[in-house]
Amino acid sequence: MDQTGSSQSPDQRYCANCGRHISHGTNFCPQCGASNVTSDSPASPMTGNKRIDHIKYRNMIVQVILYIITLGIYGIYWYYVTFNELRVANGKDEGPGCLWTILLLVPIANLFSFWFHSFEYAEFIDNRYPGIAIFILWIVFAPVVWFLVQWDLNQAARRQA
Repeated sequence: MDQTGSSQSPDQRYCANCGRHISHGTNFCPQCGASNVTSDSPASPMTGNKRIDHIKYRNMIVQVILYIITLGIYGIYWYYVTFNELRVANGKDEGPGCLWTILLLVPIANLFSFWFHSFEYAEFIDNRYPGIAIFILWIVFAPVVWFLVQWDLNQAARRQA
């Protein structure tokens, strides 16, 4: 049901970096400053070949409040949901999201869970951050990973809206 091809005017261009609409004659994106603004569709490298129609926008402040109120249980739910969103966006089935979430709670096995979540996220953002760096951040300071993952998922959710 995509009718963007028939309803777009020839003057409509999008930033190849962030996906924002760029007015005709502009050489730089006013949002991100990228100089490559020649894309004819709103897809960006982060979501270029990714399926993003299933990604849900989540308010980050509300997430922190839910995490505190539920004494961390919301964090487990968030991990499960985002793992599945990343897998589907990367063209895989939802399959092992539950298994990796359960392993998140098991010492030593949680490292494997973090590893797979890190590389799903890295694949989603086309390795803008290497998976190994995300994995190390999971171990050293997990809130940074939460912020990065949720930020990029929210950006994708905004693009599809």
